[in-house]
Amino acid sequence: MRNIHAMGNDRHIVSVVVPTMGRDTITFCREALAGQTRVPDEVIIVMDKDRRGPSWARNEGIRRSRGDLIAFTDDDCIPPPNWLECLVRAIDRYDAAGAGGSFQETDSLLRAKRLRRGFPGTEQVDTTGWVGNAGNMMYRRSWLEACLERDGFVFNESFTAFSGEDLELSWRLRLMGATFVFVPNTVIHLRRVTPSEYFAHQFDRGKGIALLFLSHRSAHAPLAPQNSLLWDEAGGGRGNKWLNVLRLKAIGPLDVRNFQGVKDFAVFWIGEKCEGAGFVWQIATGWWARSR
Repeated sequence: MRNIHAMGNDRHIVSVVVPTMGRDTITFCREALAGQTRVPDEVIIVMDKDRRGPSWARNEGIRRSRGDLIAFTDDDCIPPPNWLECLVRAIDRYDAAGAGGSFQETDSLLRAKRLRRGFPGTEQVDTTGWVGNAGNMMYRRSWLEACLERDGFVFNESFTAFSGEDLELSWRLRLMGATFVFVPNTVIHLRRVTPSEYFAHQFDRGKGIALLFLSHRSAHAPLAPQNSLLWDEAGGGRGNKWLNVLRLKAIGPLDVRNFQGVKDFAVFWIGEKCEGAGFVWQIATGWWARSR
């Protein structure tokens, strides 16, 4: 579904892509997009009836779009009124490949987990991996097309069964020299999770991290865009850091005071173990498949 509006005074054509599986919350998202201070030139709703995954839906939205700037959000997100205005301004101010921000969670567990990351309160060039979540992100089309030309795809559809396809895209773009800007303009996230849903998500997230690790070590480049718990900017494992990660996932974290209650902390703590199990499972599966 496409809605066309007039080009904004910033001289850009701004497309907004929203993948959906038909959740009722899409109504709130569409209302928020219609009320933007910088009205989108087109809103493209991609219905994923066959459950092909968010990567397919976002790639389909890119194919249908005509904007030189393409913003992404999700059907359970409510962008603030100045969302597009702030993202466009940040991209122009820094001549950046993209800009994005974080979320205001409505679920107490997800809110506490997100606050643990310590997102900054000021607009700045992102050097630590804050930017990339496709629920609150905008890219220049030219960078997405460069990614398509180099890799044969924009969002990696092999991540259909995993979590992290949006961060995988930002990783590849960083390796190509892209600059991203963090914009402290949060999108309301309407997602609510049960413990079982959260555990399953964390297991899939662990598999996605492992898939990212394996694919970039074997195919794309010897360099990582920034240090992480698992690898450094030279692209390799960080020696005793692996032991620290194992300790963190097996025993900790133990910051119960950062959570609203013991129940939320317990779910978070078990979820960390699920993420670690997913990572180990995917690493073992990948190595086994290559050794056959």
